[in-house]
Amino acid sequence: MSALHDLRPASDALGQLVANLPAERLTGPTPSEGYRVGDLLEHIDGLSAGLQSAAHKTPVAPEDLRDGDAAQLRPDWRQRVPTQLTELALAWAEPSAWEGETVQGGVPLPAPVAGMFVLDELIVHGWELARATGQPFTPRETDVRALLDFLSSLPPMEEADGLFGPPVPVAKSAPDLDRLIGLTGRDPAWEAAPAQG
Repeated sequence: MSALHDLRPASDALGQLVANLPAERLTGPTPSEGYRVGDLLEHIDGLSAGLQSAAHKTPVAPEDLRDGDAAQLRPDWRQRVPTQLTELALAWAEPSAWEGETVQGGVPLPAPVAGMFVLDELIVHGWELARATGQPFTPRETDVRALLDFLSSLPPMEEADGLFGPPVPVAKSAPDLDRLIGLTGRDPAWEAAPAQG
């Protein structure tokens, strides 16, 4: 894994999805069972602020410890979350963010591992939000391949402390993004029903 990975393209892509998210989709389903779009958005809100702490190697602010609850989503999300995502990428653009050890989700980790988990959050949740809201999403191939290499080097997902669901079987000939999504326990064929007009 590279010592320093540029998170800006992935954070920009997710920020654009949030900025363009149709408000009527907030109650719609996502590829993660039991998670509505508003829940996913609130989770992205929390991680976009909280994961900056891992880069700075400081404790996470209590208000950023959120698991995804649409009822807790503040009304200024459309402007605030993309800004936080930009700040997240800038925090991880500092070489010091990738050095030594940090804490992420209460778990001590080597900083390069934590940084790759941030990239995973950006791309996997970007894919989920795009699929759930009918928006296009094309992450950088280099990011997707880097994540495939990284996640494939970890213990089987069932043993990875609940970070992912059981892998969904995907053909080896499938596109890299589909293979990544399947590896993280989502069905790459999932699509939301069209919005009612």
